[in-house]
This record gives sequence, C-alpha cells and structure tokens, in this order.
Amino acid sequence: MSTGTADATETRISEPPSSLKEFFSYMGPAWVFTASQIGGGEVLSVPLGGAYLGMEGIWLIPLITFTKIFGQYYLVRYGVMTGDTFLDALYEKGWSLKWIFYYVFLGGIIYAIGLSGHLGETAGAFNSLIPAISTTAWMLITVVAGLVVVGIRSYGLIEKIATSLLWIFLVLIAFVSLQTAGVWAPNLASGLVPSMPGRVEGLGVGGMAFILTMFGWIGAGFGPTVSYVWFAKDKVMGMFEPLDNGVEIDKYDLTDEEIDRLKGWGDIVLWQNLLSSVILAVFSFFMWTAAAATLHVQGIQPSGFTVIPEMAAIFTTQFGEWSAVLFLLTTVAALFSTLIGPMYGMSRLWEDAFALHGLFDNYDITRDTVFRLTIVLFAVIPLSLNLFIEAPLILFALSGALFAPAIGLMYLAVMYMSFEIDIDSLSPVRTWAVALAVFAGVVMIVSGLWEARSSIETIQTLLGL
Repeated sequence: MSTGTADATETRISEPPSSLKEFFSYMGPAWVFTASQIGGGEVLSVPLGGAYLGMEGIWLIPLITFTKIFGQYYLVRYGVMTGDTFLDALYEKGWSLKWIFYYVFLGGIIYAIGLSGHLGETAGAFNSLIPAISTTAWMLITVVAGLVVVGIRSYGLIEKIATSLLWIFLVLIAFVSLQTAGVWAPNLASGLVPSMPGRVEGLGVGGMAFILTMFGWIGAGFGPTVSYVWFAKDKVMGMFEPLDNGVEIDKYDLTDEEIDRLKGWGDIVLWQNLLSSVILAVFSFFMWTAAAATLHVQGIQPSGFTVIPEMAAIFTTQFGEWSAVLFLLTTVAALFSTLIGPMYGMSRLWEDAFALHGLFDNYDITRDTVFRLTIVLFAVIPLSLNLFIEAPLILFALSGALFAPAIGLMYLAVMYMSFEIDIDSLSPVRTWAVALAVFAGVVMIVSGLWEARSSIETIQTLLGL
C-alpha cells in the first residue's frame, strides 16, 4: 500500500496510452532504437550467414532477437519506474557496481571507434550509388549531415528521421527479398530447425563459435542499447515526466493511482520492446534470405565489407540495375540511422555523466555546449580513423575486443537494481521475462568474451603480428 499524500487534483504522472493510436504515439524511442540497431552488425553479419550457409542457421534470428530484447526492456523499464537512468543508479552504488558506470561511460569512445565501420559502410554504399563522388567525400558528407541532424539537439527530429528511414528500408528490403522468394522459400522449413551451422570464413568462425558471434552482433548492440534509455527519458515516460516538469517526487510519496500508472508504463515499455524485436527479426530474415538466394546460389563467399557491393552486383545481374539501386538505398537508410541515433544517445549519456560529477555546478559551461562538443568528438574519431587507417574491419574488431561483454553486465546489473525497488508492485513480476533477461545477460558476456578473443586474433592477423 502506498503512503503517498499527493494532492488528488495534481497530475504528476500521466495515464499510459490506452488505445492503439496513443500507444504508437509513444513508439518513438523504440523506432529510433530499432533504426539505430539494424545497421552495422546486422548489415554485415546477417548477409554473411546467408551467403555461406544458405538457409541453414536462419533459426538463430528469432532465438536471438526474442531473448536479448528482455535485457533491453529492463534497462528502459528501470528508468521509467524510478526516474533514474541505470547510469545514475550505478553511480550511486558501491564500487562493486559503480565501476560499470565508468566502463559504460568510457564505452562512448570505444563505440566511436566502432562507428568507423558504420561510417565506412555508409560511404561505400553511397559511392556504389554515385561513383563520381569518392568514398572519402561521402564520409565527409555523411559526418556533416549527421552533425547537423544531431547538433540541433531535437529528440523529436531524430525520432522523425529515424522512423522514416526505418520504414523506408523495411519496405525496400522486404521487396528485394520477396523478389527471390522462389529460391529460398523451399528451404525455409528446414532452416528453422535448430542445427549446428557450418563454417563462415567471412567471419572466421563456425559451429558454436558462429552462434556466439551472432549473439553478439544480432539484436541490441551497445550504442543503441545505451541510447534507448535516453530516448525514453527525452520522451518523458513514467517517472521521467514529473522530473522533466521540475516536480520533486519520491517513490515513497507515490499514490496508489500513480503506482498503477507506472505499472501501466512498464507494460508499454514491454510492448515497445516486443514490437522492436519483431522488426529486427523481420529485417534480419529478409537480409539473410536475400543473401541466401543470391550470393549462396552463385557460390560467392564475400568477406568483411564486400558483402554489400557483392549483393548489389548480383541483383544487377539477375533483376537489373533498378533492384541494385533499391538494395543500396535500403542499406544507406539503415546505416545512416545507425549513425545518428547512437550519436545522440551517447552524447546525452556523457552530458548526464558530467552532470553527476558536478561539471555544470562548478564551472561556467552549459549542457548544450557539452552535448555539442561530445557529438563533434564522436564524429571526429570515426572520420579520422577511416581517413588515416582505412581499415574498417580492424576498427570493428578493435571495438568489439575492447567493449565486448558490456551489454551482458548492464543487463545483470539492472536486474539486480530492479529488485532493490522496495515497492513490490514496481519490481519485476514476470518470472519468464526475468529468466530471459538473465539468460541474455549471461550469454552476452560469454559471447562478448568470445568475440573479444576472436577480434584480437583478427587484429593480429590483419596487422601481420
């Protein structure tokens, strides 16, 4: 029973959406998260699976997307229930958990290194569309465009752009995949039966190692995972609402009605994440089947970032140049969303982290200034690495090696903190969801460590060490 004494006429926490229309009006954070996630790992690893294995191994897509999403769900739910992001909560804990705060904070730099791969992919896709403009020029154009979009510091703008790109690419990749359904559909049923996959030389792994690698690359990645929490905060959902309105509120001051509303907001977050996982699964399915019907049938086994140009060339041969253009437009939409979403979210994370350390209280500097300096940093790092090293695969591998198990640690830490919410009805109550979140956390740590080992080996091989 609540001990809340709030004025009955005071609305501190709004009612959660009660209609489908209202629900979709709050889907923005999930749209941005999904649009941010579908590039990068999915664009690289999923088509490689289809190219090397055909329809074998496609069963991994629903398994991974519908387990990892529950760790993400509890990360966002914690903030909506308490008004504190998981990062704020970690900072207030003892060093047994507080060290994860700094791990995640420094992960912004590590993620910026990984963005080098996304930037290289985006510029390469643009260059395939318009070869007259060099890849370097496209990288500069992409970075400037990203800085302009994110620098406006408008979550609403990010939401609109990411949502638009998300649905554009979903429609296009669905069209591309369905054009080849006659090739992959006969083998779909057997591909959905769990089996040990063969070796994928493009990733340098096979069997259980391939499964662990895919767990690391498909679904919620570090940048989008962390950013989603700040997307929900800027959407002022649940306990974020009174704080955004400048209202002092404590969980022990909540009325019974407000607790019920928070529980409803928790359900909204769950449905957001479930819908997001469906979209991720559909995208990955279409990417895998398109590669299985083209590259695998032709016996082409690409490696690294040649998979997108190879697929575009096959589409040109089989269906004409128009289909390759559609495929490349799909890729560009996915990759640009991957750049702008996490760049915004990670910059918000750094802004809040500096606030926790008293930067804005002790020095004459504003939040807007720090935010914009941070997005410039996160743009300059991948651009510089691409211009001077020109090895996006190494940079992708390095990013994975330095920050591999972070997502699993975040999942497990937020689960522990969620059960510390000493209002029983606001603590996790779905045993099955808790079990899936813990499972995802443990598997992510194991797969992350495996990926880190493989990444280090890849770096040593590529550098001739």
